[in-house]
Amino acid sequence: MKITLRTLFVALAACLLVSLISAQSGVPQSYTLTVSSAMALEAMTTGSAVEAKVSRFGPREFVDVTATVKAGKVIHAQHWFDLLTHKVYTLDVIQNTCSWMSFTAPDMPTMYDPIASPTPSAEELDAFNKTVVRRENINGIAVKYAESTSDQGKSSIWAAENGNYPVKVVMTFPGAPPMLMQEVKELHFVKPDIALLVPPANCTAHAQGEWTATGMSGHFDLNIDAEGSGSVDLKTGKTTGDATVKSSNKPR
Repeated sequence: MKITLRTLFVALAACLLVSLISAQSGVPQSYTLTVSSAMALEAMTTGSAVEAKVSRFGPREFVDVTATVKAGKVIHAQHWFDLLTHKVYTLDVIQNTCSWMSFTAPDMPTMYDPIASPTPSAEELDAFNKTVVRRENINGIAVKYAESTSDQGKSSIWAAENGNYPVKVVMTFPGAPPMLMQEVKELHFVKPDIALLVPPANCTAHAQGEWTATGMSGHFDLNIDAEGSGSVDLKTGKTTGDATVKSSNKPR
């Protein structure tokens, strides 16, 4: 599978995807969702979007990620994010290896969870609303569709009418076909199964690196070494940052 640097950068470094279009005064604290994400850590292996099932309750969140690479390789990873202990646990279900690293972001990573978005300034929200083209319905969610273009390409965003979180985001770079960055397939504002939020008791290996609000650097037991940081401005589609990735078929 050929993976372009642009795909890798977007998958790794666009952790701040929705910072410009979330208008809620506070992020909802109890929900479950299924999302297709090309920004997920695992997407750098597939070169395309992966499916993530997210369960959040307060300061803890469980993310179950699955994908099948064209070569037939199956990816199955699970993450446990804890804002109280400032840790993220990662389990490679296929290899049965688990480790944790520091998690210093103020909220859950938007690469998996578009609901967990910081509140923008009034100016940013006003600028976004000026790009709204029409109202639609995506996967049962009422949305407002906005688009903008720049030298970097075109961004198309479907933001929820109630909450302004991104339901679907498509980026089109010059000379390339449209790329689905993220799409919420299903969302329920309900309390998830609490048992899902507890990481494996034997997950004690400390991985090098740190996961922050602007990116992740280090090594997880997913047979991937990666580091990167940056941002995406959804009003212009402009990306900034860098990423370095190495992959291996050997367990670490």
